[in-house]
Amino acid sequence: MASKQIIAYGALVERSTDGTTGWTVIPEAKGIAVPVVEQDYQDVTSLDSEGGYRDYIKGLKDIGQITIPMGYTSAGYAAMIADQEAPNPIHYRVTMKAAPDQSTGDVFEFRGFPVPQIEAGDLGTPVGINLNIRGTGAPTWTAGTAA
Repeated sequence: MASKQIIAYGALVERSTDGTTGWTVIPEAKGIAVPVVEQDYQDVTSLDSEGGYRDYIKGLKDIGQITIPMGYTSAGYAAMIADQEAPNPIHYRVTMKAAPDQSTGDVFEFRGFPVPQIEAGDLGTPVGINLNIRGTGAPTWTAGTAA
């Protein structure tokens, strides 16, 4: 059976200030990044916990921080600085290219506060940026359409 895996090339990474309109491509993106939901567990062990074992309950969730690697452009950096100064989180969308059994790729959406970081470059190497995004709220995933 042939694999249905895909590569990152062909994916689309976009940003928007409101999450419904004005989606623009993040220029020179070199990779994708999707938040990972981390779950906290709160220790509720008490004197009568069975057998002396710790007891836990689920606490809050967090999508943490992700990094999107990109090539440096003046316009891209200017847009990231404007997003960093915005009072509200920026909306991000990653659309994967369609897998062999899909007509559209999966879509991941999340919100976060961006911090661009220019990479120190050596003589003769391209200048890069790491777009570090501190996630906030819940991410969403929409499966692509079957072919």
